[in-house]
Amino acid sequence: MCIAAFLWSPDTNEPLLLAANRDEFYERPTERAHWWPGDEVLAGRDLRSGGAWLGISRHGRFAMITNIRNPALRRESAPSRGELVRRFVEGTDSAQEFITSAASDSDRYEGFNLLCGELAGAAPALWFVNSQARIAQAIEPGIHGFSNASLDTPWPKLLRLKSGFRHALAERDPGKRGDRLQRLLHNTTPTPDAQLPNTGVPFDVERMLGSIFIRSGHYGTRASTLLSVRADHVTMSEAGFGVNGEPQARVAFTFGLQHS
Repeated sequence: MCIAAFLWSPDTNEPLLLAANRDEFYERPTERAHWWPGDEVLAGRDLRSGGAWLGISRHGRFAMITNIRNPALRRESAPSRGELVRRFVEGTDSAQEFITSAASDSDRYEGFNLLCGELAGAAPALWFVNSQARIAQAIEPGIHGFSNASLDTPWPKLLRLKSGFRHALAERDPGKRGDRLQRLLHNTTPTPDAQLPNTGVPFDVERMLGSIFIRSGHYGTRASTLLSVRADHVTMSEAGFGVNGEPQARVAFTFGLQHS
């Protein structure tokens, strides 16, 4: 399902700061964040379909995807949505071009939210599309978030994440800020039943999905990722989790962006 909050400030020294959780069935085979063959793309990988949920290249091509929680949008024969992330980070189209194309081609896929950015150079860009709305949208500077509805939809857990994210920005030390954001991503506060969205899934499932960090015996948060682009350097860390939120290994990467 997945959830993310991010600060987009393209005119500053740190154009993008993002905190995100990837939620998935525990049985789905996955590779942790790593440098893909060719040493150009840093991302995890879905070993069932070959795509990714979040990735960034050495040239600052960044993408992240979430699904839309709506059983009516399911298509048994649809291609993996994760291929959109892979295609963008490995490709050459501008973020605007790619998002516009994804909007027009969205009927091929199950429902998705796609965020794409070009983060290297003097004019960084960040674009978003919701496959139901099918409108290519340039991200305005500020704090934003999305989960499984659309950009900045006021679901209670997304409002909690954005609020905690905003408070974490007051911490000027990057290490301490990162610790606060990781604790925020591990927040298991449930959403009161009366405030849960009605997305068409059974109520007990809706309740399970109502926290920032999800845990159960079969489905939950598999990875928490922090990504910062500052002064043409990328810092990315990922904490992994197993069944019922059991902590697994963490990985971290720092590298400089290459300008085309």
